[in-house]
Amino acid sequence: MDILFDLLAFSLMGIALVPLLVLGLYVIADRLKFAWAERLLAVTVELLKFQWVTGGFLNMVFGAGFVALGVWLVMTHELPWQRVAGALLVPYGLWRLWRGAKLLNR
Repeated sequence: MDILFDLLAFSLMGIALVPLLVLGLYVIADRLKFAWAERLLAVTVELLKFQWVTGGFLNMVFGAGFVALGVWLVMTHELPWQRVAGALLVPYGLWRLWRGAKLLNR
């Protein structure tokens, strides 16, 4: 199970960092007047689109998790501050769900 979490973490880091690295390579290749520099820019655009979709999906997943956690806190805990914390998580989770849906809709 640890390998699965490590793989997920490294995948998310790669999705976040690879477009920046390819963009840096494009800048260097463009300054050196390489003919293939424009292809790096096209690859960067596609990687950024993939990053955008992944971010929208993760916003939706974690938004649903926050809503579920908030509902669970409100329904199962007795202390008032725990219920308030749960009640605050629900609109935040709904906002994350909405934001993720808007990101995926573009």
